[in-house]
Amino acid sequence: MSGGPLLLTGATGFVGMEVLARVLERTDRDVIALVRAPDDAAAQGRVDDLLKTLVAPSMRPHRGRVRALAADLEAPGLGMSPAARARVAGSISAVVHCAASISFTLPIEGARRINVDGTREVVKLALQAQSCGVLERFVHVSTAYVAGDRIGLVSEHDGDVGQGFRNTYERTKLEAEEVVRDSGLPAAIVRPSIIVGDSATGWTQAFNVIYFPLQAFARGLFPTVPADPRARVDIVPVDVVADALLKLLRGPVRGGAFHIVSGDRAPTNKQMATMAAAAFDAEPPRFVRPGEDTRAEERAGALLPYFRVRCTFDAHRARDLLGATPPPLEEYFPSLMRYARESRWGKHPSPRWGGPVTQRAA
Repeated sequence: MSGGPLLLTGATGFVGMEVLARVLERTDRDVIALVRAPDDAAAQGRVDDLLKTLVAPSMRPHRGRVRALAADLEAPGLGMSPAARARVAGSISAVVHCAASISFTLPIEGARRINVDGTREVVKLALQAQSCGVLERFVHVSTAYVAGDRIGLVSEHDGDVGQGFRNTYERTKLEAEEVVRDSGLPAAIVRPSIIVGDSATGWTQAFNVIYFPLQAFARGLFPTVPADPRARVDIVPVDVVADALLKLLRGPVRGGAFHIVSGDRAPTNKQMATMAAAAFDAEPPRFVRPGEDTRAEERAGALLPYFRVRCTFDAHRARDLLGATPPPLEEYFPSLMRYARESRWGKHPSPRWGGPVTQRAA
């Protein structure tokens, strides 16, 4: 991979850190990481600490390839001085925008400040780089769930988004996509489904979304599940997402949207429950209809609508152009649960480089 430095937002988030690790391990490209911090020194300290977890000791000399800058998605100009923005814009040849709030319960104004206005500020910086003649590509990380509550097959085309939304996260991620599309940048939009740990090691930095009901079930707190047993739960391992992002950085410039999903291979809720029961040596939960068990619905909280998703994501472009084909969940589910147990669901995490993930070929 040649060209100027990569500008990366969200480097301290789950997807962003996997992208950062791959760029260091598999390319010779430098990285400018925009990090929320009071100043550049504090931002660099956060990234240096992160790299101790991300990359093996033999890779530590490559830490010098990552320059962290303090930035704030919620501030005008990303909270950077005009001179600092100009220096960055004059050097970067690619942008990967991973930073976002993934909260399902954030009020709309707060969600828009981060996900929409923050994206707008990153786009402005990218446009400045484009005007300098250095920007080659822009990659924006969205979510497959911008499809909202659509029923049936959801294509990767823009016409299959924008129906009703389950929460402010889905709504503002679609609004952020519109900012990117309207910018005129050479942009690719990546739409993952529910992201879980690495398919080989199970390693994850983020025990959220699907991990919560799995942990609750392991503790006997979900004897009944307020879900449609036939509805699909689309899960994708983080390595497939990060590999696709790296391919968009290294290959020909590609635009449009890419679903990084399991698609028609996604398990149903019933199949997922069977896997979980086998993993925890427990009886499978009983599925209940809406309103049949209000306590179970309260336990599900903001995740409840995702137990009743009635769509399937098509992923032809992602599979054909990026090779983004996740393995069947049943093949790597034991690795996910093994790491969850060994790390006590994130209370005692191990470094990412402790497993075979860093040994894969580029």
